[in-house]
Amino acid sequence: MRKLALDLGSRTCGFAISDELEVIAIGLDNFRFFEDDYEAVKNEVLRYMKEYKIDGIILGYPKKNDGSKSDSTYRVENFKDLLSKFIDIPIIYVDEQYSTKNAEKILIALGLTRQKRKNFKDKLAAQLILEDYLNYYRR
Repeated sequence: MRKLALDLGSRTCGFAISDELEVIAIGLDNFRFFEDDYEAVKNEVLRYMKEYKIDGIILGYPKKNDGSKSDSTYRVENFKDLLSKFIDIPIIYVDEQYSTKNAEKILIALGLTRQKRKNFKDKLAAQLILEDYLNYYRR
């Protein structure tokens, strides 16, 4: 079985998937959608669930530096509510603080142009979120 991780934004969603042994996180896609069209994101999740044997969704959970909720937090919570109406596998929040910034730093270090970074940033952020989850539960 595999885990599917999401880094959800207002117009993009990064996807990453684990290998079958749940050891390695692999970036899948930088999915672009119309602003706040989370139905499209839900459909993409359902498509991945059909394509791979997914037994859990890992959802990046954004918070402000002081730990309080932001607009992004509420967006993710609402998406979880939407998605849970269509699937019966666990949806697990993982702290995503700095995942996008760390992804950006990695891509800059690799020498990618701004345009190329834009194409990889969200799926790399999802991969980092999934790596955090896998490392935590591997202990």
